Amino acid sequence: MSKEFHKQLKNGGLEAYNKLFTTHYSKLFNYAFKLSNDKDIAKDIVQETFIKLWLHRKNIKPELSISNYLFKICRNEFLIHARKKKKETAFLDQLKIEAAYEIFASTDQESSRIEALKRIINMLPPKCKEVFLLSKYENMKYKAIAEKMGISIKTVENHISKAYSELRKGMKCFLVSVFMYIQL
Repeated sequence: MSKEFHKQLKNGGLEAYNKLFTTHYSKLFNYAFKLSNDKDIAKDIVQETFIKLWLHRKNIKPELSISNYLFKICRNEFLIHARKKKKETAFLDQLKIEAAYEIFASTDQESSRIEALKRIINMLPPKCKEVFLLSKYENMKYKAIAEKMGISIKTVENHISKAYSELRKGMKCFLVSVFMYIQL
């Protein structure tokens, strides 16, 4: 692309933007689809890519490739989407476990299931167990746990994720029956 094209784009030239859009849309869509394996998500990612390009058009450097810039934005948009999806999945998993715990706490076999839950928690690695107990039994926020233990918030998140994973494995039979009950 020429310097004149870059200048038009920086100045908000719709003709330059439309040319860029028609030239790169299908390549970006294919790239986003390859990353996400979902056409709707790929369309959203490409749309966000072009929106970001438009919003940051004044920062485009003429010596750099606009094509590379678009692919970089597209990749970053995919990563944002993937992180958001991961957080949503983790949140739903947490809700399911909490719902399962509430249901299982009210059943006739409460004490044996509580004992099973305690055994699973006690089998967690020491730091993981400590983080989990601080979070769930002392209702501490991740930031407070991180500060208390001298670890990062990301490490706290990893420990909580590992604890939930181990709880899922250990209580799998119970959770399957409870989840079936919840979905009815």
